[in-house]
Amino acid sequence: MTLEESFKALKSAFTNKTVEAEAHAKEISALKAKNDTLSAEYSALLEKFEASCQAVAERNALEEKVESLLKTLAETEKLKAEAVSQIESVGKKASAVIASAGATPVEISPLVTSKDAQAKTGAELWEEYLKMPNGAEKQKFYNANRSAIIGHLGYK
Repeated sequence: MTLEESFKALKSAFTNKTVEAEAHAKEISALKAKNDTLSAEYSALLEKFEASCQAVAERNALEEKVESLLKTLAETEKLKAEAVSQIESVGKKASAVIASAGATPVEISPLVTSKDAQAKTGAELWEEYLKMPNGAEKQKFYNANRSAIIGHLGYK
């Protein structure tokens, strides 16, 4: 092989390697761009994951608070039931004391006894009271709704 042939062979090989190097450079550039895109997607997903972890923690805290409130409600209901039973027993004892003294015990109605009465305004109760015929039923209605009727009429 002559010097000229060697030179042509080396020139051809160098040209082929240059083309290969350029192809690799383009491939590396594309991979870097893909890496940047994936890094941005990863960051976005990481932020969403952290936000969901925070939401889960808040939900768990709220669940604990609800459980605590339910326990408190159950305890309060128990205390209410005890108080009602004590009130009833005190009322029975008072009736027994009054009966032993020779007087007739009188039942004292709470200010509002029915859920319907609670939902009605003083004006509605007053109108209903006026429409009722005189008698025991009218007196019972008045006693049950006395505070609302008096409040409607402007008395304290």
